[in-house]
Amino acid sequence: MEILFKNVTTLNKDEYIELIKFHGQKNNFKYYLYTAIMGLILIIGMSYQIILRNYISLTLLALIFIGFLAYRFIEPYRKAEKEMKGEKVQGNLVNTYIFYDKNFVIKNKYGKDTFKYRKLFKVYENENVFYLYINKEDVFIVEKDKFEIGNPYEFKEFIAKKVGYKFKNYKK
Repeated sequence: MEILFKNVTTLNKDEYIELIKFHGQKNNFKYYLYTAIMGLILIIGMSYQIILRNYISLTLLALIFIGFLAYRFIEPYRKAEKEMKGEKVQGNLVNTYIFYDKNFVIKNKYGKDTFKYRKLFKVYENENVFYLYINKEDVFIVEKDKFEIGNPYEFKEFIAKKVGYKFKNYKK
């Protein structure tokens, strides 16, 4: 198989912070809309319990409401903090991406994985990187200035053809 593109990206704290910012900008509206809708439903439920003078259910719903809000607002920060302290970020993980016509390979110190392009969930491009999402949360970062074979302009055309409507340009 002929190598079409090769990229060696080192994931460090700065790249990960940029990913968190990007992921937040991309998902903020949906995340907060869902939180607002669920919060409103719980508030309506608590109001109804006040009208019925059912204080046990009111207390239970209030605790669920507080727990839900705490989870929705604290969990993303806790998760990001955990990732920032992880070996992948602190250890400057080096990913080597090799792109072929039918699939691509990712190699690092943990091993090697092969992916078909159709298995990608989404691909986003911004000014400096391509984000290859394999699901809603897990992403590979391909820095534009780290191509050893090929260039980012050709890669953009290539990956856009491979994933079709899943490709999004997210430049500011």
